Amino acid sequence: MNEKGCDRMKKRLCLFFPLFLLSMGCIISISSTTANAKKNVSFKWTSIKQAEVTAYLLNVRTGPDTSYPVINHLKKGQIVNVLGELNDWYIVQLPNDSIGVITSKFTKPYTYHTASNKETTESEAVPTWSNNMREKEDIMLEYINNERKKAGLQPYVMNEELQNIASLKAKDMAENNYFGHVSPTYGSPFDMLKNFGISYRIAGENIAGNSSVKNAHDAFMNSPGHKANILSKNYDQIGIGIAPSKKYGYIYVQIFKK
Repeated sequence: MNEKGCDRMKKRLCLFFPLFLLSMGCIISISSTTANAKKNVSFKWTSIKQAEVTAYLLNVRTGPDTSYPVINHLKKGQIVNVLGELNDWYIVQLPNDSIGVITSKFTKPYTYHTASNKETTESEAVPTWSNNMREKEDIMLEYINNERKKAGLQPYVMNEELQNIASLKAKDMAENNYFGHVSPTYGSPFDMLKNFGISYRIAGENIAGNSSVKNAHDAFMNSPGHKANILSKNYDQIGIGIAPSKKYGYIYVQIFKK
């Protein structure tokens, strides 16, 4: 971007931030009188100029909370300009020049590397791995919803925020060589939901290690406790995470909530 472009950007930002903060103040003020008041947020400038999305799919919202409407989506690996911070949320400029708010928890600061840099070469392999895992997760969801259909139940809806933390949990188990519901990194599934700002009335988790999606699904269905989660009437949303494992072939994590 040239100097004139930067000047125009600064003028736009000077106009945008007072209006944005004014509207945010109105929203917070009104919401604070309700039973479910939104927490106070404060704007600050940040040294992070660009952020790279680390989630498979990330919601862009109109405000710094999951209760705000979704206006767009970002995919893993996308780079966005960061204009400021609202607590643990970023105000970002999207590729189409529109403005939105994303959680910073599923991003990392973007640093440019030259093509000869080894780190860049390794990171460029990540989308292929991620897309492959996403296909497996979609197949597992299809197996699950077929079981629910046979049982006369409504299908589960894939919740992208649940999917993000399920993927983190699966990767954590694979990388740290453990198998269990309590992560040394993230704590229990309920700790993860709380720490990533995901609200729920009831939640549950299935985990498995297996060589294929079909084998993992069959193992879940042959286990009364895991099957109960898959065919539960208490949940309506699911997140599925899969990660390669040297020990099992793949780690599978299913997180349910309502």
